[in-house]
Parts: sequence; structure tokens; C-alpha cells
Amino acid sequence: MRFRWMSCLLTALPLLAAAKGETTRIEIAHKKKPFVTLSGPATAGQFTIWSGPGTESGLPGAAQPTSSEEDFADWAAGAIEPPAKLAIFKVRFFCAAQLEPGAPPPQVTPSHQCYGVRYAIDPDTQQGYIQIPPAHDKDFPYNTETIYRGVEGRWYRASARWEELVRPRINEELLVRPVEYNYWQQQPYIPPPRTAVGARPSVSVKPSVMPKSK
Repeated sequence: MRFRWMSCLLTALPLLAAAKGETTRIEIAHKKKPFVTLSGPATAGQFTIWSGPGTESGLPGAAQPTSSEEDFADWAAGAIEPPAKLAIFKVRFFCAAQLEPGAPPPQVTPSHQCYGVRYAIDPDTQQGYIQIPPAHDKDFPYNTETIYRGVEGRWYRASARWEELVRPRINEELLVRPVEYNYWQQQPYIPPPRTAVGARPSVSVKPSVMPKSK
């Protein structure tokens, strides 16, 4: 049994090494089309996917998740039950590709989609929330191949840093392109298959105008 577990770990290590990297771009979409794109160290580079549940030691069974100033979710506060009425957006993180040792640096650093979450806004309180999508979510089929967190499908409050840096950009777009609010329905929690091992990582702004519910 131990040999089988070690074999799975060794198989996962190359994937983890390839997946690690700084965040180079963040795309935020309502439905299918991105309407906010953040890139560069001043915005996208301020966040990391390599913290939170499943990232303490890079091994299964980690008790306490790591936390970072670059968290996009308030991991320390724990999972919460979100309100039923939310404006929900898809968020895709793109990470810098890891270069082979000794390889000359390219003119443009290649990147790839490395993770995806949902960001939601409560129209009444303006609180922001982050959901780690369920393992069977069709929009983010590779999440658990990058990091298996063990909390897939659950919601957290968005971090203060996310609300400070990202929320204003979303608010700007909402003034131009209002979106409809969705009614979120609790889905049964189904733990995902353990396809990968978690990896260890190297003032709220209120909009002046928000779209009304239809």
C-alpha cells in the first residue's frame, strides 16, 4: 500500500513542477466572455494560487493550510455559506511556465491556465465571495490536477487584497455593462478523486452604482 502511494506521488511531481509559477494574468468573465483582464506584477502578480487548503506540505493529509499576503480568498476564516442571490463571475488564473534549467530566458514568458475559481458579489451587502469549483465543474476540469485542496465546491469570503485591487476594476465594468444576478443553489459536496498532490508556495471598495436585480 505504501509503495502504491509513493508511486502516485512520484507520478504527480513532474506535473506539479510544470504547474508552479507566478500568476501572469487573471481573466474575469461573466458567462463566457472575459470582461476584465489583469496582467503584470502590479495586479495579477499580486495573487497566488499556491496557498490555502491543500498546500501546507505538498503531501496528503496536511492539517493547516498555508496562507499568504497574496491570497485571493480569506482562508483563515474558513468556509462559509453564501447568500442565495449573487452576481457570479468566472475567474481564470494563468501561471508562468517553468523553464528548463540552463535554458535561455525567452523574450516573452510563456504562460498557461493553471487554476479557476468563481467570484461572486452580494448585491445587498456588497460582500465578495470565492468558490473553489466542484471537481465535476465543466469549466475548470484541470483544477484538481494542479492542486487537490479537499474543499472543492465550498465558498470563502474574498480576501481584502482581492477586494482592494480587483473589485474596483470589476465595478468599473459593471457601470458600463451591468449583469444580472443569479440565484445560487447549494449542491451536494462530492469530494474529488485525488488526482494530484497539493503544492507548497515558494479596504474593501464599494461601487457607487450597482446593477439592479431584474
